[in-house]
Amino acid sequence: MSTSFQSCPGCEAFILSDTKECPQCGHEIDVKPAVTLETSDQVGDRKFREMFDPCPKCNEMVRYGLVRCWNCNAFMRADVEAKFREMTAKPQAIIFSDVPADQRTEMLPARDTFGEGRNMFDAEEEDNAEFTLNHLPAGGASAAPAPVKTPEQPPKKTTDPLPDENTAAAASTPTDSASASDKAANQPAAKDSEEQPSTGNINDDELLGIAMQDEKDVKRRQRDKVKQSHRKRILLPCSCGAWIRVREDQGGRTLRCRQCKNPFIVPEIKKKEKSPQEDRGTRTHQITVGWIEDLQLHVITPTDVVLKPGSLEKTVENVDGVFHESGLHLVKYAAPAKKSMFGKAADGPPALEQQRLQIREHIQKTGTIADLPFGELQTITAEQTNRIRLIQPVSEAHESMFAGVPVFGGGRIAVYVPLELPENRQAFISMPLSVHRRFSEQVSDLFGLKIPAEDNGVPATEETDTLFCFLSEVKIEAVRNLDYYENDPGFTVELSGYICEACGAAITESSRKNKKLGGAAGKGLAKAKCPKCSNKFGNQKAYQVTRKTESTEEDEEDVDYVLKPKAEATADEAAS
Repeated sequence: MSTSFQSCPGCEAFILSDTKECPQCGHEIDVKPAVTLETSDQVGDRKFREMFDPCPKCNEMVRYGLVRCWNCNAFMRADVEAKFREMTAKPQAIIFSDVPADQRTEMLPARDTFGEGRNMFDAEEEDNAEFTLNHLPAGGASAAPAPVKTPEQPPKKTTDPLPDENTAAAASTPTDSASASDKAANQPAAKDSEEQPSTGNINDDELLGIAMQDEKDVKRRQRDKVKQSHRKRILLPCSCGAWIRVREDQGGRTLRCRQCKNPFIVPEIKKKEKSPQEDRGTRTHQITVGWIEDLQLHVITPTDVVLKPGSLEKTVENVDGVFHESGLHLVKYAAPAKKSMFGKAADGPPALEQQRLQIREHIQKTGTIADLPFGELQTITAEQTNRIRLIQPVSEAHESMFAGVPVFGGGRIAVYVPLELPENRQAFISMPLSVHRRFSEQVSDLFGLKIPAEDNGVPATEETDTLFCFLSEVKIEAVRNLDYYENDPGFTVELSGYICEACGAAITESSRKNKKLGGAAGKGLAKAKCPKCSNKFGNQKAYQVTRKTESTEEDEEDVDYVLKPKAEATADEAAS
């Protein structure tokens, strides 16, 4: 006998997992063997292998599931062709049903009697099956048992007309206690009558009907409570044919059947462990996604592009990139509703930050990237990501789509994304250096795609040249590929010194001010004499870059404080 349990689909009673018919409601249970789930990689391989089938007539590859070949119109399966010939040769006769439409049903009616034809009992514990524990009074074990009430008998006549004082006291005690109990019983009724309004129009029969209805309601609630407790119990079969209800906390204990009085041991009750798919469906939907904000999407016709640096900087839409194992999803937010004359926002989409917050909460709540509350969603599936390719920069001009011209702007990286667009239009995403590094990391980790930006001159890390001031021997850091950092808001660019175009000597800004090269503000430095070679110094500058730090927890708290309504912010200040 199995030691695992399941819930009956009909009455939700707990029964053994190998039970074929519920003993309580008679529901037949289809016991199916466990199905071994395939992994996502195995499913993908199987679907790819089964995507096409060869045509038996022309041997053309036809998508799986089609009835006929698209090339020669032949049937893909011989049994389908034979069935088609049979149906066309002898059409099926039309059958009319004599049962009215309102009386037709596909399900059997429920049983009228609960547990019909079956004996069901609540389990008796083995230790308590032989005796009943009496409740002792408050006085302890030595206290006398409660007196047993006997039918009242008429008082015996005595010949003594004048009883003594002890007899009179004993005789008066029951009368006093009875009168006191009657008064105590009448007090709640009197209190209720004082609270309720006068019911002079209600007669005794109506009051009796109300009392009987209340009694029926109490009994009905008791029956419902008993049925509810029975449904929560587990049914176990006994060798005598009876079914015994046991509780979950009785697992491993010895009980006794009330029909045959034979003891039996309740097996340990083990709850069914949920599979990963079931657990994923029951718990809160949580999916792992990566976000990159403010990507610039360009939807253009390549033949209409003017080959001039920065010609596509204005044809841009800001989108957010959502990276998931299912693919790359681009979220385009809706335009926020404009405020009315009185400063009240009209009905429509909220501000951009609120849309972004609600969309992220929607994805985490539903567990899917679909049916967004605002904006527009465009998806590049995981199979299509291998078509993403680098467009700018390309070191070889003859291999570049735009002849090596930085049409997306100087110091920016652009890639082609395979979106389905009409009229020969194509989509491109352009981004600065710091965003490109996160973008390439995401597509590499999720889809195994490497964007060859470093092979075309994009710096993977900050590369600097270390120089020393000719006048003060102070170290000067000069970063390479300056145009990528000047156009990236993720970096801070600071002037670190000047470099002579003739001899390469470097000087700091403080040394230039001390020697007054180029004047007080340095405007004439290009024509000033170099202190080392006495030639024209030129206008070559050295810069150092620092990466902007991410927002700390304290900064996030300050932002949340700013986003609070004015009344809440005032209340928080008063509380602090």
